[in-house]
Amino acid sequence: MFNHKKTDIAVLGAGPVGLIAAHALADRNIDYVLFDREQRTNIHSYALALHPETLELLDSFGLAERILENSLQLPTVSIYEDDHPKATLDYTRLPLKYPFLTVISQGELEGILVDSLKKKSYKPLWNHRVRFIEEHADVLNIAVDRLSEGMTGYAVAHIETQIDKILDYQANYIIGADGHESVARRSAGIDFPEVSPSTDYAVFEFKTDAELPNEMRLIIKDNKTHVYWPLPNGHCRWSFQVDHGEASNHSRKKDHKFNPFNNSSPPLLDREQLDTFLAENAAWFKGSVEDLSWRMLVNFEHHLANSFGKDRIWLAGDSAHMTPHAGILSMNVGMREAVDLVDILSMSDTHLGRQKALADYNEQRLAEWQRLLDLDHHIYAVDQTARWALGHRNSLIGNIPASGETLSELLAQLHLIDAA
Repeated sequence: MFNHKKTDIAVLGAGPVGLIAAHALADRNIDYVLFDREQRTNIHSYALALHPETLELLDSFGLAERILENSLQLPTVSIYEDDHPKATLDYTRLPLKYPFLTVISQGELEGILVDSLKKKSYKPLWNHRVRFIEEHADVLNIAVDRLSEGMTGYAVAHIETQIDKILDYQANYIIGADGHESVARRSAGIDFPEVSPSTDYAVFEFKTDAELPNEMRLIIKDNKTHVYWPLPNGHCRWSFQVDHGEASNHSRKKDHKFNPFNNSSPPLLDREQLDTFLAENAAWFKGSVEDLSWRMLVNFEHHLANSFGKDRIWLAGDSAHMTPHAGILSMNVGMREAVDLVDILSMSDTHLGRQKALADYNEQRLAEWQRLLDLDHHIYAVDQTARWALGHRNSLIGNIPASGETLSELLAQLHLIDAA
């Protein structure tokens, strides 16, 4: 039996991008519903970093103080060639309200966003999976599976997700923040081509007694780029680039119940492999390895949608772009995209007025991502220092955690000119 419901905006995906869209919609008193197929927010410790502009955006929703209480602030990004420091990007030199990167686990960030949303009397609809979307002239029909868990099996019982009820929603618009396998994007018929080859990384997170450098480090060695992040409470995260093809193409798939030690996870790496990676690529690291919570191979794909929306379906975040992982561009820029979409959808009472603003949004998004990923090679060098950096453009483009004017000013610290 179908249960019919109506809303103005349907948001797909309750990750950081979808949750900040929900905050913006709630603050503007726009009727909306937020669907996510999972049971809850991310509970594993995958670390991410917020750009200065993202923290300022979150501050506009009254969220910055709590985030800062649960995070680590990094003022610099250092670039190494092997064991030799080549350059430092200093955020404290920039005219920013928050002149640093803010490192926090995804689970912690999502928990803060959900708790704050609850105080506004809103919450995501967990266990709601969008089955399909049908677009008509003046409305979207959305079929949604409400999921539950049940015990199945005879000889060996196990928990299996089941469809409890099929719900029928009508919405005027969709904001698709539902990740790289986006139902919204596929329903709109938007292509998602690869813009550069995917990269494979061996990823580790652990606690250590080492005195950790309070900065992000990009370590360029031969044709590979390795990444170090210090994390709160004496933890750190390492991503060592490995030869292409070592990681599964589906290893990046989002799983809110992810446990890196269960039998269904991608192949696990062992402590001996971690020691080898550290010895070969970070001889400066001297410390213990405890509580090894992540130790797996991950494939990072690089895609950009050929459109950010169509008619009544519009995209933000990973549903529209997948980028080199160190810069965390998709999430940070995606949160701004989500708020921009809400602003557009709330600015006009007419569909025609919204469509004009949405067309402008699409052009602006495509132009910015061409610039962020340097797809038209608009960045050039002015001296020998810059020529070294530009010679390693594949290691740096997309891996510097910044966008907009901040990115231009950080590139200038490398003596690179952004001519876009």
